[in-house]
Amino acid sequence: MSIIGPLSGMMLLTTPIQQDQPATPEPLQCMAGPIHRSFGGTDWLAYGCADHATLIVVSAPGNPAMPFIFRLSKTDDGVSVSGEGNGDQRATAPAFEDLKTVSRATLTEMIEEAEAQP
Repeated sequence: MSIIGPLSGMMLLTTPIQQDQPATPEPLQCMAGPIHRSFGGTDWLAYGCADHATLIVVSAPGNPAMPFIFRLSKTDDGVSVSGEGNGDQRATAPAFEDLKTVSRATLTEMIEEAEAQP
């Protein structure tokens, strides 16, 4: 008896079936800008994204938070803030605290300002 038959059947049983699942979303394009901002007493560069609802905030050259990136996104309740990187936490933590206070209206203004950059 060949082992190929049972293995093929086992693969069919263990492979998830994905019907009507959307394809992997395309990467978010964040090319508008940058605009220069200070958060937590350090300099950051902010880029607007093609979805008009997301702003990417990157540590500027010379910022001890480098390399670090924050993502601000509009939500039904306001603004979601997340971040990741290996920069100095003494620079990233105060910036995170500042970014958590950004209102939905302010986020919209920053996105529009970034989009207006040549």
